[in-house]
Amino acid sequence: MMNYDQFLELLRYRRSIRRFKSDPIPDDTIIKILDAAHYAMSGANSQPWEFIVIRDPNVKKKICEIYRMDLELTWALEQQRIPEYRHPAFNLAPEEREKAFGMLASWGEAPVYIAILEDPRKQWGSVMVAHGDLYYSSSRDILSATMGHLSMTIHLAAASLGLGSQRVDVNHEHSYKEALGYPEPLRLNIIVPIGYRAYEPGSPHRHPLEELIHFDRYDMKKFLRNDDFLKYLERIRSLGRPGYRVAIGEEKG
Repeated sequence: MMNYDQFLELLRYRRSIRRFKSDPIPDDTIIKILDAAHYAMSGANSQPWEFIVIRDPNVKKKICEIYRMDLELTWALEQQRIPEYRHPAFNLAPEEREKAFGMLASWGEAPVYIAILEDPRKQWGSVMVAHGDLYYSSSRDILSATMGHLSMTIHLAAASLGLGSQRVDVNHEHSYKEALGYPEPLRLNIIVPIGYRAYEPGSPHRHPLEELIHFDRYDMKKFLRNDDFLKYLERIRSLGRPGYRVAIGEEKG
């Protein structure tokens, strides 16, 4: 049985990796990752997921092209924020625009992508209140939380095998559906590139735990009022910057 210190070491080792070596990964290694993933928790054990393992260079190239379209929109939207509050990868001058794509879209060399599909019909395996806004919950939110459990399990499994991974969110789902050929009503949740790290990302940056813990009742002295929240946002931007810059060799992570 893994002890706590080993578990914490694994959590700290797992980082979002944005640039990979092209070295191949054995099939049985990918199967191990997916075997671990399908033990993730889900409502009433509904297991609303399926996987497409992508190795074909032509399919991978198409996926990267679609993602690049997503980033074009994200770049345009992020420029509407003042620089202090922009996502770290988009806090760049217009002439440095390609650096943003380098920080976020350099995972194309990964030898394997795992496309994670969700099947909303399987949500019916859970309780009735999980199917809509009948009272206070949303089936969409519950399904998304379930897929989040699955995603984290995949990343931890990859890390346990000495591999890197990244969560790639999708926007132009119609384009991905055309490239991957999955039918309705399945939805593409995320894409996870997996491969050997092309760089070392450095240690994770986290807020002090004492700022986040309350005992018995909420401690209002820790509540972020509006001005405090803006300072918090500036702080997480500064904490996040090295993790993106290291992917293009500009910082240590």
